[in-house]
Amino acid sequence: MKKILKRLFLLLAVVCIPVGFFIQHDHVVFFWHKIPSIEAIFGVIGALLLIVAAAILTSFAQKKEDFYD
Repeated sequence: MKKILKRLFLLLAVVCIPVGFFIQHDHVVFFWHKIPSIEAIFGVIGALLLIVAAAILTSFAQKKEDFYD
């Protein structure tokens, strides 16, 4: 079940970017809203940056095994 949900999530995430090219934005407030699928691309890049930042910070935050000895 977990494998099926993971594949479904990845499929939907991949489909979101091309779908953005077919949706028209009637009311554009900021210039970057004119770029198709920018929200999906920005979300993927932001998530990857958060994962990398968390991996780097955990390397500094971990204590040695003999810290309490």
